[in-house]
Amino acid sequence: MGFDQTWVRLVMRCITSVRFTVLSNGKSGNPFKPSRGIRQGDPISLYIFILVIDVLSVMLNKVVERGIVQGIRFSRDGPTLSHLFFADDSILFLKAIKRNCNVVASILNSYSHASGQVINFEKSNVYFSPNTPQQFRETVEHIMHVNITENPGKYLGLPTMWGRSKREAMNFVKERMMSKVEGWKQKLLTQAGCEILIKVMAQAIPTYPMYVFLFLGGLCRELDGILAKFW
Repeated sequence: MGFDQTWVRLVMRCITSVRFTVLSNGKSGNPFKPSRGIRQGDPISLYIFILVIDVLSVMLNKVVERGIVQGIRFSRDGPTLSHLFFADDSILFLKAIKRNCNVVASILNSYSHASGQVINFEKSNVYFSPNTPQQFRETVEHIMHVNITENPGKYLGLPTMWGRSKREAMNFVKERMMSKVEGWKQKLLTQAGCEILIKVMAQAIPTYPMYVFLFLGGLCRELDGILAKFW
């Protein structure tokens, strides 16, 4: 990344100046100094992580810009998307070509060796479009060492896959609210208590999805109806 050695030494001093001891059976072991990783609660920890993960982003962007790896386009004239990072979660978007898999696997290995971060393959999956041949799916599974999934599930609490019906895709918001309200009905609550639960808990459920998706008018009326019946 081109950081000056003085800056690197200052950061490494933050890492090596702390000492840890392991508590085993109520007894402390011999202290030792870490070689990587900021001590817990250090305010610089977040910035170091961002700088390190940015290296992986730069490596992926370079191979995409050079045409070595092809990402995907959500529209004909839209930009190419190859990856999304959030905290320690990573999503890679690649065209179903063997070369793409080999290059990305090499990048991930290089990044892992350089940073010391290890990929958790047990929590990693690969999802294919329906028209991808089965033989190619097995090839990618072997190259990337990840399991094939038919349902990616949710990402940041929101569904990653949408069908033809937007109502069905957003039905999880209604189900979550109904489960909350049904549990409250079994408790004796004052009118003030009901109001607090609705404002603090129930109304907070659709808040984040509303930041991302435009809710259908029918769904909004159904959510209002659930809260109205709770009274």
